[in-house]
Amino acid sequence: MKRSSTYLMLIVAMVFWGMSFIWYKQAYPEFKPVTVILFRLLLSFPLLIGFSKLIKRLNRLKRKDIKLFLLIALFEPFLYFMGESHGLLYVSSTLASILIATVPLFAPFFGYYFYKEKLSVNNYLGILISFAGVVTIVYVDGKLGNAPWYGILLIMLAVLSTQGYAIALKKLLENYNALTIVSYQNLIGTFYFIPVFLAFDLKEFIDSTYTWKDFMPVLYLSFFASTVAFIFFVQGIKNLGISKAIVFTNFIPIVTAIFAIPLLGENLTFVKLLGILATITGLLFSQAGGISGFRIYNRLKKR
Repeated sequence: MKRSSTYLMLIVAMVFWGMSFIWYKQAYPEFKPVTVILFRLLLSFPLLIGFSKLIKRLNRLKRKDIKLFLLIALFEPFLYFMGESHGLLYVSSTLASILIATVPLFAPFFGYYFYKEKLSVNNYLGILISFAGVVTIVYVDGKLGNAPWYGILLIMLAVLSTQGYAIALKKLLENYNALTIVSYQNLIGTFYFIPVFLAFDLKEFIDSTYTWKDFMPVLYLSFFASTVAFIFFVQGIKNLGISKAIVFTNFIPIVTAIFAIPLLGENLTFVKLLGILATITGLLFSQAGGISGFRIYNRLKKR
C-alpha cells in the first residue's frame, strides 16, 4: 500500500475520532450516556468481528486468557466510556478532546513504574509544555473554563483507565492481533454495560419516542468512530509502525475544536487557541524521540 494512502486513512481515522466528541453531544438531548455507549457497542462489535473473520485476522480465544480479556474490557470500554461519556455532560467537546489527548503523556510514567522503562528529556519537556497548554484551556479568565471539577475528573478517569488497559494489554499482544483484542473486548464490554442500562436507562428509553434523526449520532459513533476509524488506525500501525502512527492522534483535539464551532456553537477564543497549540506542541515534542511507554504496543507492527 502506498504511503500516501496510509496517511489518508490515518487522517480519516482522526477526523472520525475527533468528531466522536461532537456526536456524543448531539446524541445527549435524546439519550443518556450509557444508552449511547451500549448501542454504540452493540452495533460495532459484530462489524469488527465480521471484518476480522473476512480478512482471516480473528484469533481463537484461549481459555487461559479469558481473565485478561475480562480485565482489559473493564478498563476499556467500560471505565473509559463511563468516564468520557459522562464527563461530556459537563465539559465542552473541545476540552474533553484535549484532556483525552494527554493519554500518551502518562504512558512513560506507567512504563517506568511497571516495566522500568527510562524517561527521556523529551518526555519531561513535552509533558510540561502540554500541561501548561491544558491549564491554559481549563482556566479561562481565571475560572475553571466554565467546566465543573467533577466533569474534568470524569474525563481523567477515562485517561487513567487507558493506562490500566495498556498495562493489562501487554501479555495479550503476545498471542493476539489488535483486531481480535478490540473485537472481543467490545463484546465483553457490551455485557458490562447491559446491567447498568437495565438499572438506570431502560425505563426512560422505553417511555420516550424517537425518530431516525435522533439515532444518527449513535450510528455515526458505532460505524465511523468504533469501527472504520479503528480499522484504518490498525492499518496505519501496520504500515508505518506505532511510533509514527500514534503522532496522528495529536490532531484529534484540533478536529474537535474546528467542527465544534459550526456544529455545537462552541467558542474558540484566542486564549483557548494558544492552549490547544501548546498542548499539541508538547505532545509532538514528547514523541520526537519516541515515548518509551508505548513499547508495549510494538508487537502490533508485527501482526
